[in-house]
Amino acid sequence: MIKFLAGQSATEANQALKSSLKTMEKAKQCSVLWFEEINARKLFLELGYASINQYAGQELGFSSSRTGDYLQLCHSFKKLPRVKEKIQSGELGYTSARVLVKVANKQNQDEWVDFALNNSRRDLEVEVKRARQEAADDAAGQKSLLPVLPKSRLQAVVTVSVGLQMSPAQFSRYEALWEKVRKQRNTPADKVEALLEIMETYVGGEVQSAQISSPRGEVRPPVQVHVHMCPECEKSITQTSKGELEMGQDELARALCDCQISQLGKPNTTSIPPSTRRHVFARARHQCQHPGCSHTKYLEIHHVIPRSKGGGNDSDNCICLCSAHHSLVHKRVPGFQVKSPQTEYKWG
Repeated sequence: MIKFLAGQSATEANQALKSSLKTMEKAKQCSVLWFEEINARKLFLELGYASINQYAGQELGFSSSRTGDYLQLCHSFKKLPRVKEKIQSGELGYTSARVLVKVANKQNQDEWVDFALNNSRRDLEVEVKRARQEAADDAAGQKSLLPVLPKSRLQAVVTVSVGLQMSPAQFSRYEALWEKVRKQRNTPADKVEALLEIMETYVGGEVQSAQISSPRGEVRPPVQVHVHMCPECEKSITQTSKGELEMGQDELARALCDCQISQLGKPNTTSIPPSTRRHVFARARHQCQHPGCSHTKYLEIHHVIPRSKGGGNDSDNCICLCSAHHSLVHKRVPGFQVKSPQTEYKWG
């Protein structure tokens, strides 16, 4: 690192400052990788800290916002491996990576990383801001008010943020309760799925698999999600208090595994016959079939070989998974595998 010397010329001071900023950026690249290592391996426990937040605050002097920035980037490495790869190689800076992960997902990460590598950080910030605004406007149903953009423009992943403010006592209860939930599920559960399951249990009561029987004996979930599909553009949306929100391909595929289909002028149909569903649940003894998972609530039907790849609706191609693992399988999480009585399907 260049040592500060007063009295330099404008050119020399400018070059020294730019060099110092490059050194600082490289240091941040390295620091976030070390931070991820300590967090992933829980090395902070060996250093006498109960959580990564406590370690970052007391040992590193991080503010809560700075800790949040580092954690957000570290968590993104799991679904955005190319981002981590480019940080490790030194091609992608810490600041650019922080901006990029706000809009990138597993499907579009290559486009966003290539854009970041071939454009200035300022250009990246502008493009990310445009993509996020476009995604927000699409979700709110305001696309018709926007100018038509070329299809080659990069797209942002559409997500909905829900924030909660807690007192210190409430946050302490939250952490303790979440740890119990995590242990009882016997799986690294997604917090959003866990929260939804808890809410469904509260609404539906302690009914087997958190499902409710109708007067006709049909088994139904405590709530239903209505998805509207356009046959022409194949866009799928669900109506919410935030307006129409477009569903991702993994969410849609998960919903189509077992759903009721309504079309104008035609009788309602189901993607899985009720008798097949009952057989699959009974064969699995009403338990999630992912190895090591003992979950018996919020079970869903999944096609081991997707119908898009020739899989059928017969019971031999269907298994039951809990909602959390069903979500993971459609997100194509590396290393995740499921089995049917006759077939094994694995990726990653």
